[in-house]
Amino acid sequence: MKLAPRLLLLGVGLPLVGLVAALVIASMLFRTSLLSDVDRRLLGQAAVESVSLFDGPNNEPHLHMSISPLATQVAEFAPEAVLADTTGLIVIPTERFGQRWPMPLATTANAPALSTKDNTRTLTVGVMRPNVGVYTLYLRTSLASVDTTMRSFYRAVGLTMAVIALLLCAILLLQARRLVRRIQRLIALGPIIRKGDLPPDGGGEQPAPDELAELSTVLTETARVLHHQQQAQEQFLANAAHQLRTPLAVLRTEIELALRRPREHAELKAALEMANTETARLTLLARKLLDFESLRSQTVELQPLQLMPLVTEVLERQQHGAAARGIRIVAPAAVDVTVNCDRLLLTQALENIVDNAVRFAPVDSAVTLTVAVTAAKVEVLVHDDGPGVPAEEQARIFEPFFRGSTPGSQTGLGLAFVAAVARQHGGHAMLVPTTSGTTIGFSIPRVR
Repeated sequence: MKLAPRLLLLGVGLPLVGLVAALVIASMLFRTSLLSDVDRRLLGQAAVESVSLFDGPNNEPHLHMSISPLATQVAEFAPEAVLADTTGLIVIPTERFGQRWPMPLATTANAPALSTKDNTRTLTVGVMRPNVGVYTLYLRTSLASVDTTMRSFYRAVGLTMAVIALLLCAILLLQARRLVRRIQRLIALGPIIRKGDLPPDGGGEQPAPDELAELSTVLTETARVLHHQQQAQEQFLANAAHQLRTPLAVLRTEIELALRRPREHAELKAALEMANTETARLTLLARKLLDFESLRSQTVELQPLQLMPLVTEVLERQQHGAAARGIRIVAPAAVDVTVNCDRLLLTQALENIVDNAVRFAPVDSAVTLTVAVTAAKVEVLVHDDGPGVPAEEQARIFEPFFRGSTPGSQTGLGLAFVAAVARQHGGHAMLVPTTSGTTIGFSIPRVR
């Protein structure tokens, strides 16, 4: 069932069923109350008449209502009174004198009985006449006034219910149309998210915050994030293809030239050295790409570990390569700090930073590591005395495949990998301004 009919059914149909049921119950209670009021009036009139029924001349029976000065004014709603003697003959009113009243006689004095017939309510009560016996007083009134009141009640309540139903239908129909439009906008985000397109600027909900507005905001933000991720992935693949294309082209050219004609030993050696250089470049690039792919696909398993043993392990692996280049690695002062980290990823990030510093550091200089601990985080920084990063390139050094203008730049993936690992650990990579050289590192939360 569509949303609009469902809202009308649940918002109007079911309440109306409940209202009708309540109306039926209320009408039954109301009619019972009206009949009780009629019975009270009949009993009150019977009490008044029975007290002085035989106080006339010679103890002859008489009814006070008929001789009341207000008899004509109350005739419309006053009950009809009939008095029958002990044999059932009517003695009052006189125009029916001698006729028998078609109702049972009272067997005892003051034993009232109520009955309903032909839309009339009749009260039968016995009144003792001294030295004679029990007379029967009948008081009968029409229930037409009750029916009139009930019809007025039904008209008023029915009209009220009709107005309420129309208002509910109008309000719910407008609300249903509004909800349908909003849901259709949400549905329209589905193809956008699947394709990775950028949602329109008006895709978010503008009205007062509610669940649909929050859902629209979440879906819109999700579509934008997926769009940017898809763009980044496409750019990443394009850059990777470009980076791979150059060494592959050089390799192919050298091999074709070597196969096309005989070459001197020196020329062949130079070609092989060129091929070896490009092969090493391809190997490095493939390893970096695999590191990025593993970082994107694998689950980061964080566990509390002491940071200093990880730093020491990385420096020990880097010492031989740094010494071969005439570079000294200065270890940080020991600190007792624990971090939630993925051991493999964090050590790879540290190796990338140290390797980057060693490549740019001048001969006979030092690469210095420092570990700074605050109440909430840990900063690991690596400084080298190399040429530094030009100011116009500083904002892009953590972008994938960005290779700066400084000699020694390789694939442009090492620092981008560091930034990605830092983000996955809840921190960030940073380039610290210095007066000379370069200081690069990352910051991650500590375990307190």
